[in-house]
Amino acid sequence: MKKTVVSLLLVFVMLFTLSAPALALAAPAEAPSASAAAEEASAEKPGEAFIEFFRSLFDRIKLLWNRIVQCFRVRKEGVKNTYMQNAIHMLKSVTDTIGDSFIITTVDGKVIVIDGGHRTETPYFVEYLKQATGMAKPHIDAWFLSHPHDDHCEVFLEVVEKYADVVSFDKVYANFPEASFYDGYDEWAVTVISEYNRLKPAFADKAAELAEGDVFNVGAAKFTVFYTFNPEWRNCNEGSTIMRMDLGGTSVIFNGDAAENAGNYVVGKYGDTSLLDCDYCKMAHHGQDGVGRNFYAAVSPEVCLWPTPTWVYNNTNGNLKTFETREWVKELEVKREYKSFEGTQVIPLIPRIVTTTDVFEDGYPAERAADRLAALGYEGIDMGFDYWVFDGSPFLADDYLTWAQSLKEHADGLGIPYTHAHAPGEADDYDYAVRSIRAAAVLGARYLVVHPIFQNADGSTINGKLRFLSVNAAAIRKLLPVAQECGVVLLSENILWGASADPRNIADLVKRVDSPWFGWCFDTGHAHCCGYGPDILRKCSAVPLSLHIQDNDGSGDGHLIPGDGTIDWDLFLAVLKDIGYLGDCVLEAHHQSLEAPDAERDAILARLMETAKTMRDRMRFD
Repeated sequence: MKKTVVSLLLVFVMLFTLSAPALALAAPAEAPSASAAAEEASAEKPGEAFIEFFRSLFDRIKLLWNRIVQCFRVRKEGVKNTYMQNAIHMLKSVTDTIGDSFIITTVDGKVIVIDGGHRTETPYFVEYLKQATGMAKPHIDAWFLSHPHDDHCEVFLEVVEKYADVVSFDKVYANFPEASFYDGYDEWAVTVISEYNRLKPAFADKAAELAEGDVFNVGAAKFTVFYTFNPEWRNCNEGSTIMRMDLGGTSVIFNGDAAENAGNYVVGKYGDTSLLDCDYCKMAHHGQDGVGRNFYAAVSPEVCLWPTPTWVYNNTNGNLKTFETREWVKELEVKREYKSFEGTQVIPLIPRIVTTTDVFEDGYPAERAADRLAALGYEGIDMGFDYWVFDGSPFLADDYLTWAQSLKEHADGLGIPYTHAHAPGEADDYDYAVRSIRAAAVLGARYLVVHPIFQNADGSTINGKLRFLSVNAAAIRKLLPVAQECGVVLLSENILWGASADPRNIADLVKRVDSPWFGWCFDTGHAHCCGYGPDILRKCSAVPLSLHIQDNDGSGDGHLIPGDGTIDWDLFLAVLKDIGYLGDCVLEAHHQSLEAPDAERDAILARLMETAKTMRDRMRFD
């Protein structure tokens, strides 16, 4: 407590010291002439400059105090850093006021903001952004403003005017009319647009106007604009942008405060297409008096996002339509609802079901493998380069990147991307690792698993943790420049021998390397063989970025379909939820398929797929 008081006193002394020159300038150096005094008296009341100085000083102290308070608030909340992971953060209101504020991070390191909220939320927003991205000075790649109302745009305006030294951004996307359009209809909109235009010289080169039909990417996130400002309606809410975001395996509708006319327009134009059918939907106008039931029915979301204060959700004033909207959500059998008044929500996206090409034998044609996996409904492919090390392999040929490009084009045509890959050998097999990194990048795979080094030069097993960390950190650091150049994240994996078997050592290796281009993959089967249950993840110093999901009976590395061994999958799924795992379901249960006659493989892989779907649903909705 004493340290806190001393710190605050030092802050106030610093502020007063910094303000002293301004006070000195405000005082005249010598007595003014009679005519000058008369002019000054007519221009301002006596003491006005003194009062204005202290008003300015108070504003500066208040701003700094808010920053300090929100910094402590955010750190106390233990905000999850999701930089280079796919996640949506729906921020709470620290003052229980109305507003929308979303921060989105992507697997390729992009940061996206949608709206931001009322100006009273700005200090919290800025401090939260720092923690969610791990950046001392956060950089936003794209900032979307749905419509010109204060509870959606004021954080952006405050950042431009007061936090330019703290937060930077590349693009701001909006579609606002001239302020005069809302004269006599909506003075809030007039004020926001006027402020936006006043500040625009500071970001004019970054401003982009959204238009209906726009389709573009911000890194891994794809945006499709269904609707934006329409001069037919002078209601500002009816000018809200309605758009779809696709990220990973998840589609989300964002709609600002869109009202019934805008909703009906979008349903009429897109209702018969699959574009409007999305996984998640933000509740328009905070869940009251927005789009109609027909809009939500057309979207048919599994998850609803409520950026809503308590007094709106509970209709405290008795004049809102929230209860009606809540009834619609029940009728549409929405499986999960995230509510900002319950606290800031970190919303994981839908894990894709990915399986390894190792379900087929060495050299099995990769195009044919993609055909079969796509037909069975798999949503991603993990390329096992470790199964392509043999004489005559295209992976080992000089033109291996041409081969990789042809595989990508074929998979893209099927709609099944390569998301992960696995390198041959260990982290010190530099040539194999670099070849794998470059091929993974061409395939479009984001993650590459590289086994840790588990042996000394004499063939003995590395058992000591410190040596294990030292040897592997050096090997990984050697690979990092290539990984960063190619945009591929390297992952180490718990394997079966010595120090490599303990998942805690792999997580500590991530901490030792300390790079956004390095993480780890938890192999369920390897851990089970070595006597580690799923709850070992709670004791790890870093959350895994990927999983290898497989089963066995504990006596050997069986790589079986989950449920065919003795792993406690109920506990595993509970632990994933507790630690906040955000990645995909990567299945490495390949032995049953690999060892079966080819004619039986599709049936085995179909059972694996259905098992994974059940696990995924439990990960999301338990």
